[in-house]
Amino acid sequence: MSKKDKYKKVNSYSSDSDEMMRMLKMLGVVILILGAFYIIFAIASGEISFGDKKKEVKIQNVEILAGNSFSREDLSYYVLMYDFKDNSSVIYANLYDMFVENYGTAKLYVVDLNKKFNSKYVTNDASQVNTDSIDTLKVVNGTLIKFEDGKSVARAVGEEEIKKLLFT
Repeated sequence: MSKKDKYKKVNSYSSDSDEMMRMLKMLGVVILILGAFYIIFAIASGEISFGDKKKEVKIQNVEILAGNSFSREDLSYYVLMYDFKDNSSVIYANLYDMFVENYGTAKLYVVDLNKKFNSKYVTNDASQVNTDSIDTLKVVNGTLIKFEDGKSVARAVGEEEIKKLLFT
């Protein structure tokens, strides 16, 4: 074998390793770019945060299902039923807030009539409203029921009636 042949073989191995290095460098750059995008989006979405920003976990026990209205453990309580996505929901949310300011949350529960689980208890006809028992329960948007010992003792439909029942 001549010196030229040996030199050509060494060069061919050298070019293969150069291609391998270029490919590894490109792979490294791609991984770095993807990692940078992940970090940017994680920071933007709040998945990654800096400092001692501890989020307080708050268990929500105010919203209940309509089917659970008659089975609360409290001796005396109210259940306010309305569609959380309806235009009038602001009115009922404000009534809830006013009640909580005056009496606390333990006595007033809310039911979102927009949820699928509560749909069988909803009617559009105010004359069909019935709050005597869970078996016959039918309500319209904006209904307040007062319970004592798990039994319905009073009901109010509409903003004005609800105000009277809640605050008198």
